[in-house]
Amino acid sequence: MTLDDLADLDAIRHFQSQSPRWSAPDEEALAGLEYAEVTVPLDYRAPGGRTLTLGLVRSQATAPERRRGVLLVGPGDDLGNRGTLLGAQLVRTLPKEVLAHYDVVAFDHRFMGRSSPVVCGLEPEERFWVFHQPRDFGHEVRFQAEVAAKVAEHAHDVLPYASSRNIARDMEVVRGALGEERISYLGYSYGTYLGAVWTQMFGEHADRVVLDSICSPDWVWRGLFTDFPPNGERCLDRWTRWAAPRHEQLGLGAAPGEVRAAYDRLLAKVDADEPVSVAGFPLDRTLARLIVVGMLNSEHNYAFLGDILRCAVHGAALEPATMAFLAGMFGQPKEESGTVAQLAILAGDRAWPRRLGPYERDMARAARAYPFTGAALSGIKAPAFWPVPPAEPVTALGAGNRAPGILLVQAAEDMSTPHAAAVRMHEVLRHNSRLVTVADTAHHRVFPFYGNPAADEVVTAYLVDGTLPAGDLVCPNPRPLV
Repeated sequence: MTLDDLADLDAIRHFQSQSPRWSAPDEEALAGLEYAEVTVPLDYRAPGGRTLTLGLVRSQATAPERRRGVLLVGPGDDLGNRGTLLGAQLVRTLPKEVLAHYDVVAFDHRFMGRSSPVVCGLEPEERFWVFHQPRDFGHEVRFQAEVAAKVAEHAHDVLPYASSRNIARDMEVVRGALGEERISYLGYSYGTYLGAVWTQMFGEHADRVVLDSICSPDWVWRGLFTDFPPNGERCLDRWTRWAAPRHEQLGLGAAPGEVRAAYDRLLAKVDADEPVSVAGFPLDRTLARLIVVGMLNSEHNYAFLGDILRCAVHGAALEPATMAFLAGMFGQPKEESGTVAQLAILAGDRAWPRRLGPYERDMARAARAYPFTGAALSGIKAPAFWPVPPAEPVTALGAGNRAPGILLVQAAEDMSTPHAAAVRMHEVLRHNSRLVTVADTAHHRVFPFYGNPAADEVVTAYLVDGTLPAGDLVCPNPRPLV
């Protein structure tokens, strides 16, 4: 342990002495939960300076006599999504036995949602900077540089303190403020990386840890983007195999290649700025891809995606069920603070290369090999223009992780966090993790949202009884779609 680590611990202990005051939230999406705020330092190396406020929600254990402790929910499944809203979803979905044993506590991570949010006046197109579809490399350089410049103009003073390591320190403050010596943890997507960082830094305070839909420890964070295009192609092809037998209903093609060709023609139209709309809503070159990416995150959405592309290709009307689904998916746009915090952490954990040439070459190669998302994801991104360097090195995961046990849960055909990423995390945490794979399944966030009985049983048993599987497991999909 270094002198800096000791200074962090002193700061953390000081802020752990506060006691959250719980009350009813003033936000409809959080109805039925309790809300409280916790104060943390902006800079753990200067704890007497500026502070931040973290917003937390809680659902207390339904069987107090069997209460084990706190199940802390990681902040959102994808970086920049609100953890408090995810906590509300989980309280409605978790098995009753889990809710009986745990206070479920969730929080928005620093700089977004209810946790000292930062906004910078980003335009709607700029909020989609991650999947922004380039017109050409020069145009994309200007676009991404402008996004970085806007964030820097409004938030330069806080950018050095946006990092996964600081969020892990915030979690330690929350743990102590809740009066718990140890807490359990449930994290999805970015929350899996955060859980790995937290257990690496503070694993002696971990109880039962579940990481679901896992980020590779090697991604941080340029690799997250360059690894996506081949996975996007794989999952899009999986959907075309589902859609082809439904040609009579969808009219997109009777063979997978024909379905893909129909979608490619649609992309060619929007890339040429020809008008394309779905239910009166215009699609541009970014949204025509982003909506499909969002749908491919779960095979439960395959029918909705088929209906949307049927509408876009043929100018038909959407089915009422699809309209209702889209209203739920896009009716509440992502808050700008989530976009800003996402960008700040992606740049704050590790510096991105500054030379433009490799980005241009990567974009050209990926556009040819992976036409669905290759150009957008492998090209240059706003972190390449970041005005401040990371304040500390990225966390080295693996040896020294002191969590007593970590259960890794992964769908075999997940697009956003592919199975190979889970295997890599398992390799790094070989000494204290088990990997549960849900076979032949395309779904992001498995437990409890997908509904695989075997996987849900394994995770529930671990959280309730502490039963970590003796070895890695593969859970079959009793209802394979493809």
